[in-house]
Amino acid sequence: MFRFGMIISAALLLISCGSTPLPPAPGGNSSAGIARPNMTPIPKGVLTLPDRAAFQQKDKRWGHERLGNSSDTMASDGCLVTAASMALANLGFATNPSDLNARLTKADSFTPRGWLIWDGIRKVTDGRAQAHFYDDVSEDIINSCLIKGHYPLVQFYLPNGRSHWAMILSRTQQGYFMRDPLRDYKSPLLFPRSSEAFKAVRCIGIKA
Repeated sequence: MFRFGMIISAALLLISCGSTPLPPAPGGNSSAGIARPNMTPIPKGVLTLPDRAAFQQKDKRWGHERLGNSSDTMASDGCLVTAASMALANLGFATNPSDLNARLTKADSFTPRGWLIWDGIRKVTDGRAQAHFYDDVSEDIINSCLIKGHYPLVQFYLPNGRSHWAMILSRTQQGYFMRDPLRDYKSPLLFPRSSEAFKAVRCIGIKA
C-alpha cells in the first residue's frame, strides 16, 4: 500500500502541464532501442504496480529541452513525455524524459506541434513495449491495464483549461494513486475521484 503523500485537488492544479529521480539519469543512445536490464517482473493480476521511477518535467536537467522540433519545452508542455518515460522506466527500460524525448525526435514521433505520436513508444523500444489506445475511459479499462501490468497514463484538464497527463500506479477505495509530472513528492499522490474525471487513457506495457 502506498503511503499517503498528498491529495490532488482542483485547487492544487492551477499550473500548466509540468524529480524525484529514483534511478540515475542515463545518457542513452538514441540510435538504438532503449536498453532493458534484468529487473523484477511486473506483477500481473493486481491493481498496484511497482513505483520505481519518478520524474518531473521541470527538472533543470531537461526542462529547457524542446519537444521534437516544436517550440514547446519539456517544462511547459512535457507532461506526457515525462509520464511516458516514467512508465517505461518502471517497466525496466533505462530512460528518462531527456533520453525519451531525444529518441522520439529521432524516430519522427512528434507532430510539428510537439504532440506525441503513440507508435513512437514501439519504435524507440525496438517493439518490446507499446502504447495501447482506447476510445473510451472507464474504471474497467484502467483496472484491466493495471491487472495486465501496464501503466495507465490519464489525461485530465486543469482549472485553467490546460490539458495534463499523469501516470497511475494503483486503484484503491480512496481513489487513484499516481505520479504527477508537475509534483515533486517522495510518495505517490492521491487523486480522490473516479475515472469520470479523466478525458483519455493510454496504457504502456511490455508487448505480449
